[in-house]
Amino acid sequence: MDRRTLLKGALLGAAAPATGLLAAAPADAAPAAFNVLVGDITSGKIMLFDRNKPFTAANVKWSLNPAGGHPMEHRFRDTSGDGQVLLVAAGDPNSGTASIYRRRDKRKLWSANVPNYPHCIERARGTGVVVVAGRSRGSGGGSATGGSLHVFRPGNQHSSSLVKVQTIPFHQAHGLLWDPSLDRMWAIGGSVLTAYRIVTTATSAKLVEDTARRIKVTRGHDVQPDYSHPGRLLICETGGVYEVDKATMKKKLRHDRNLVKSYVEHKSGEQMWTGSVAGGNAFGTKYVHFNLGTTRPLQTPGAIVYKARIDTTLYQ
Repeated sequence: MDRRTLLKGALLGAAAPATGLLAAAPADAAPAAFNVLVGDITSGKIMLFDRNKPFTAANVKWSLNPAGGHPMEHRFRDTSGDGQVLLVAAGDPNSGTASIYRRRDKRKLWSANVPNYPHCIERARGTGVVVVAGRSRGSGGGSATGGSLHVFRPGNQHSSSLVKVQTIPFHQAHGLLWDPSLDRMWAIGGSVLTAYRIVTTATSAKLVEDTARRIKVTRGHDVQPDYSHPGRLLICETGGVYEVDKATMKKKLRHDRNLVKSYVEHKSGEQMWTGSVAGGNAFGTKYVHFNLGTTRPLQTPGAIVYKARIDTTLYQ
C-alpha cells in the first residue's frame, strides 16, 4: 500500500489503522495460506475466512453466533474428550458469558455467566482447566478499577463437566495465553503481564502466580504467541506492540502505534493485526491488516472487528 492510498483512506474517514506502520515485507514475498477467525461487534457473529480472499458473506467458511453480547474472544483448541472446540468470551460492559462449542457441529458444550466484562478465555492443555479474564464492569479507560480471572476445572475429559473453583482479582484483565513449553498461563491487563502455574489435585485446581515472570505494562490488552519465534510473546499495550523474551522477561518495542487490539505473527513471518483509531469506535474498525500489502475489510453492514485470530489450535 503506497502513501497515496494511505492518505486517501485517512481523508475518506475510513478509520483504517495505517498499515505502513508495520515492518516492510520483501518485494517478492507472497502471502501465506491460512484462515482467519474474526468477531464482529455489530452483528455478534464469529466468522472464518481464507486470508487470501475478500471477507465477504459469500466467502464465509464457518460461522457462529454465540449470542450474549460482543464477541471479545474466539479461539480453537483441541481436546481429548470433545475434539476440536471453539472457546468464546462474549458480553457487554456489565456482564457476559464464557462458552465452549464443538467445532464440527457447533453444539454448545458448556457456558458460564461472568459477573464482569469478559475479554478472553483460554484452556490449559493437559489439565483442561479453563480461565476467563474479565475487566471491570461499566465504562473502561485507564482510570477504571476492578477485574478478575475466573478459574474452572473439569470433572472429567468433557467440557460439560467444568465447574468454577477460583476467582483472582486482576485489574482490567484482558488477555490470556496458555504456554505449554513453560506450563504457565500468561495473563495481561492494567499494568501487569504475569504468568501462573496451575496446581491441581483430584478434586481442585488453582492458579498460583509465578512472580519471577511478572513485568509492568501500560494498559495491557492482548498476549499472543510469536509463531515464527516460540521463545517470544507478542503483547499489545495502549501505546504499542511489544515482543517479550520469555527467558529474560525483557520487552522490546516492535510497533509504536496506539490502540492495537490484537496482533500476531504467523509462522511464515507475516503479521496480522486489528485496532481502533482515535475518535473512532473504541472496539476497532472493519479492517484486518496484514504486512504483505493487504488490508481486508469485513464486508458486512456496520462491521467492527475487535480481534482476528489465526485458525490454529497451537499455543505457540
